[in-house]
Amino acid sequence: MITSNNQKFKKVKYNFDRITSENSTNWKLVLFWILVFEFAASIIEFLYIDKSSSYSISIPHTLFYEIIVAISLTVFVWFCIYNIVFENKNNIFKLASITIIATYFIITNDYTLQFLLLNLNPFHFFDLEFGVVFFIELFLKLLILYLLYQLIISFRSK
Repeated sequence: MITSNNQKFKKVKYNFDRITSENSTNWKLVLFWILVFEFAASIIEFLYIDKSSSYSISIPHTLFYEIIVAISLTVFVWFCIYNIVFENKNNIFKLASITIIATYFIITNDYTLQFLLLNLNPFHFFDLEFGVVFFIELFLKLLILYLLYQLIISFRSK
């Protein structure tokens, strides 16, 4: 029974390493996943912690702001269509990174990235109340810590 569970754990770990770092060989992929999990942790904390809204700033919707949003959206759609036509793996990661960052900006209005920098501190979540958000943040921080370990291993293998 123990060996069966041990084998399942090793299989899950192998598949996770294959997806997130190609078994510690692709540092760009590890960096991408660190970015994904850090932005996800920041968005979750922003949505469920009251004091986090003090980090967002309000930008008035002027004509200049609307033009910048329209140009950005046009470039984003063009980039999506370009990726569909040429199917380049590196461009897909760039597109996914831009999507994650844009989603973070839309949800949090943290254009100065102060909240993200606060969330990079691994010990700030001890200020959170003991609850579901605390455990989600703890899990994501441990996952990011493991991915940082994978990043170091992938740098050493080069």
